[in-house]
Amino acid sequence: MLILCATASSMGQGMKIMLNHKAYCTDKMQPYIEFTFRVGGNTVAYALNEDKRYEAEVLINVDVLQDDKVVKNLRYIIGSETFADSVVNGRPDFGDVQNLPVENGDYYLSFTFKDLHGDTTSINYIDFISVHFPKDSICTSGIDLLSDVRTAEPGDLYAKYGFSMTPLFYNYAGENLYNLPFVMEVYNTENLIGKNKQFLAKCYIEFLENHHLATPQSIQVLNVKTAPVALVFSRFNIYQLPSGNYNLVTEIMDMDSTVYCVNRCFFQRSNPGMSLKLETYNDVSVENTFVSAITDRKQMEDYAASLYPIATNMERDFFDKRLKKVDFDMLQKFFYSFWLTRNPNDPEGAWLEYQKKVDFVQKTFGSKLVKGYRTDRGRVYLQYGPPNDIKDAPFDPATYPYQVWHYYHLQDQTNVKFVFWCPAEVTNDYELLHSDKVDEHHEPSWQMRLYKRIQQQENYQITKPEDYFGNEMDNYWRYND
Repeated sequence: MLILCATASSMGQGMKIMLNHKAYCTDKMQPYIEFTFRVGGNTVAYALNEDKRYEAEVLINVDVLQDDKVVKNLRYIIGSETFADSVVNGRPDFGDVQNLPVENGDYYLSFTFKDLHGDTTSINYIDFISVHFPKDSICTSGIDLLSDVRTAEPGDLYAKYGFSMTPLFYNYAGENLYNLPFVMEVYNTENLIGKNKQFLAKCYIEFLENHHLATPQSIQVLNVKTAPVALVFSRFNIYQLPSGNYNLVTEIMDMDSTVYCVNRCFFQRSNPGMSLKLETYNDVSVENTFVSAITDRKQMEDYAASLYPIATNMERDFFDKRLKKVDFDMLQKFFYSFWLTRNPNDPEGAWLEYQKKVDFVQKTFGSKLVKGYRTDRGRVYLQYGPPNDIKDAPFDPATYPYQVWHYYHLQDQTNVKFVFWCPAEVTNDYELLHSDKVDEHHEPSWQMRLYKRIQQQENYQITKPEDYFGNEMDNYWRYND
């Protein structure tokens, strides 16, 4: 699930829109894209309508592009409830769900949102979606993570399959969420398995960083009946799931456990009540392992600190609070356990392979003063791998030096960008300025920050400078091909 939260000025506030889009199929294998829009009721302007009541209206336009041509378009206005007065505080959110039929293929989605009664500024956003539902194999929709499931009532915005299914916006599971419901559609089961037959859906939660099971006791194997559109619908108890980044995984299998397809959906968990306990490592022995040969504490601390970009959130608690305080023996045990859990058959090989990447980011992004893995570019490289494309602008006459990194696919998102800049201009330590990765730093006015010919603006409605000769910021950001 990809969700965008974007802002533009309205009545001195920021118009906030949450966007969810996902590809589905009908029972006749006709693909479509489902769009869910939710507008913050307190963030838009209200005006009198024909009935002399106050109403907010937002214009939504979606262009579906292929080879730079618009092949489909969705354009309409969604309105709020109406009110007798114009006071904004306390206004409920409002939204809509729309389905747009498409053919199998890869598309860019160009979104434009405009508050019709507020500021004339539009919100513009571009994303990418791959629609792929072959008719000769079993395939699935994406996984919908939910924050609440209850009986549907007439007019419910999130009504589906006879239930009201509230999306888990931002794929963020806060500490007050104890259960994580999810649902997914499965196609072609009747054609390829048979009518009124059974198949299996193996469901589990894994760590994002290493794909190891996060909750081994919570593996679910569901028996599902074939249907024109079969549903996998269940929930996980995440009460004791520590803070961190995870995937919810589904494997569709036949009754002999032959896997047809695998699907993953990223989510982030916040659960500060669960923290790392050092007693976990008491029974770990490093005797006669590769770690026993590392006897210098400073070197051991450096090796351990280099793991931060790929560590789970619970493991990061060790770096933040205990790295300098624990006994050397415990430090060795932590380091060895880290690699043992990631590759039980060859923990040393896993470390040596990662060490090559650490050496690379040190050579490429580091210096004598700053370790490469502590730089923003080094951290992103180690955490997500090398980008598919880098656009480098060290000599733009109107901006500070900057780079735009482009990942075609990253976790559950597509077309992900990172903007790094170097305001000092004379160093190699580029800082992360902006990213549209959902759990990374987001700076809507990043182009204004890059533009060095002006002072910082008080008017935050302006998100980009006037165009000038040689300006490539929009081009680098939009497609990055």
